[in-house]
Amino acid sequence: EKDEVKETKRKQQKAKDKARNEMPFVFEVPTTIEALHEMIANYAATGSDVSLIIQRIHSSNSVRLNKRNLEKMQNFYDVLLRRFIAVGDAIHSSGDGGEELARYEQLDALTQILYSMAQDAPESAGAVWGRRLGILQNAHAKRLRDAEFVTEEEEDGETFSAWPSTGTIMLLRALGHIFPVSDLRHHVVTPAMLLLGQMLAQTPILSVGDLVSGVACAGLMVEFTKDAKRIPTEAVSFLVGILHLFGISERCRMHVPGLQNADVGNLADELSKYEGKDIPQLSLERNEGPIETTAASILCSALHLVDRCVENLKGTIGGSENELFCCVLDLFRSLKPRNPTSVFPNCITNKIMETKSKVSGVVVPNRTPLTRRAEPSRAESATKSLAPRMEDPSRYSMSKDKGKPAKQAVADRMRREYKREHKAVSRELRLDAAFSEKERRRDQEVRDNKAQAKRHKNFAWLEGEQASMNQQVRQGGGLLSGGGMGAARAKVKSAKMGFKRGGKF
Repeated sequence: EKDEVKETKRKQQKAKDKARNEMPFVFEVPTTIEALHEMIANYAATGSDVSLIIQRIHSSNSVRLNKRNLEKMQNFYDVLLRRFIAVGDAIHSSGDGGEELARYEQLDALTQILYSMAQDAPESAGAVWGRRLGILQNAHAKRLRDAEFVTEEEEDGETFSAWPSTGTIMLLRALGHIFPVSDLRHHVVTPAMLLLGQMLAQTPILSVGDLVSGVACAGLMVEFTKDAKRIPTEAVSFLVGILHLFGISERCRMHVPGLQNADVGNLADELSKYEGKDIPQLSLERNEGPIETTAASILCSALHLVDRCVENLKGTIGGSENELFCCVLDLFRSLKPRNPTSVFPNCITNKIMETKSKVSGVVVPNRTPLTRRAEPSRAESATKSLAPRMEDPSRYSMSKDKGKPAKQAVADRMRREYKREHKAVSRELRLDAAFSEKERRRDQEVRDNKAQAKRHKNFAWLEGEQASMNQQVRQGGGLLSGGGMGAARAKVKSAKMGFKRGGKF
């Protein structure tokens, strides 16, 4: 029996390998995540095969090829978002998977396909993203409610976490590559920013893994607000709270609701045990490494994000750097182990001093008071010139494509040429239609005049005949006898002409 089972498995594996080798170029659009996984199980053997299948599905069923594919491609877009989250969660639990699975490469390929589909149908992609963000927000709200009652562990033995999964965090990171994050208001990015702010401000910290997720979310908010020069308020507050966890002060826990009941142990003393010479990188993968390495990566990542905030907001918030970063500057005095005999490693100390110097550069002790309105810029205060700007007055030409990129200039020139040709063709068609209508009316008028002349001729002949008959009657019976109504009355009286019942006249 064991030999039969082995033989059956060998045949099944051979059939799968043959099917994978014969991967078709055209696929039907899977509208559910289960259908996509079944397709992957039948035709894919590696992570690159999975990416190839998804690319072929998009290429053969694109909206640009047929607009009737919009509905099923919209469903497929939601399937890809769920697939992205699933691959991200697999990275957290099992890592990249080596060259065979290559989960990070799968996420890169998915991001490119999601971007291409968003360019094909922006309204459809925006609607799918908005619905998915609503689902994520509802799930997060439910986990916040559950966090009030869950204390120890979940059913599978893992520590309960109210923070979003690694796949969700990676999906939010991909959102910044698909949609513009510098817009004042965006129907996808703005809800995502609000969701990140809610996560950072309200989600409780129950383990060291929650700190890793929180730092990742803070990094997303800092990255999203970089180009628009917005102040990531929730991210800065969360980072200050994390830095306080590595110091001797406890008063900052009241600033962030999620850190008020944080039970992560004494991270500063654990960090003092770190023996590495290089700064460790923060990883979203679940590992059972030493706690001091994780603590070092969390602190260094928080310091790096503070550096990015300083660089992004320096000189752009109207002199408010003191109010924003003064608490961070005061915090550096307390960044040390609580055990007097312990010290931080040299690499960590150097990173702290580097960040402190950058923050000190923007926090000025003596400065002018804040103003409600910033001073006018140099461009705004300059006198406006009403004369046109000319690079070479002798060769000046009124060009609409001046200052545009070459590709944009060619596209605009072709559009204007098409518009001119379209107007010329329309004008010629109108002239032809007017000429044709004029000729049709002229021919119709000729035919109507001929028919009218013929009718007038016939009417004149009838009137002449009637006049002749009336003239003969007026002259008496000499010229005409037997005519008129008198003869008919005489016949009626003599009963020689009349009506019969059921007969003819």
